[in-house]
Parts: sequence; structure tokens; C-alpha cells
Amino acid sequence: MKKALWILPCLALVMSGADFSGKWSGTIDVEDAGSSTDVQVELVQKADTITGKIGRTGGGDEGVIRNGKVDGQKISFEVVSSETSSPFKFTLTLVNDHLEGEMKGSVEDGEIVGKVKLTRAST
Repeated sequence: MKKALWILPCLALVMSGADFSGKWSGTIDVEDAGSSTDVQVELVQKADTITGKIGRTGGGDEGVIRNGKVDGQKISFEVVSSETSSPFKFTLTLVNDHLEGEMKGSVEDGEIVGKVKLTRAST
């Protein structure tokens, strides 16, 4: 009986979904502007919560991830930047060890919607 008890915590970890923690890099493509921005992301997952930071590759305006949530293979979070008039909202899904999804937010010129594609950095 005691030997079987160690299986329960392991089984809970497997069933809880993906592990999003780590460094990711990729792009945010904004169709309306016809631009693509290279980004670096560092995610820290604790249970069903995501924190971390996101910024342009090579430095620049870096934002802190807040209100991050994990739901199975999906994560959502907000980022506040000095360049934005409101938080940017990210909704991403893990697909074959890539994060893909959408970013929405507002700047002085109006609303921005971008397609996000991230790949986990190799360790």
C-alpha cells in the first residue's frame, strides 16, 4: 500500500497539463501594420499561475507578465508596457512544443492585434 502512495503525486503532475516554465523566443506579427517583432519571453509556472517577463529580442521595452493563468494546454496573461495605453492581452496554446496564439491591445493610434509564435529555447 505504501509503495502505491508515491504514484499519486506523480499522476497529479502528469494530469495537470503542460509545463510552460522556461525561456521562449519568437515573433509577434501585426497584420495591419505589416510588421513583425522578435521577442523573448521568460515564463514561470506555479500550479495554474503564470508570471514572468516579455520584451524585444536584444533589449528594449520589457513588460512584466501579470494575471497569468494556465488552463490545460492554454495560457493567458496581460503585459503592461510604457508604449501602450492599456494592458496587452495574450492568449496562447501549446502546439507541438510551440506556443501559438494572439495578442490584443491598444496604443494611441488604436487597437493592435498580433499573431504570436514562440519556441522554447533549448537548454
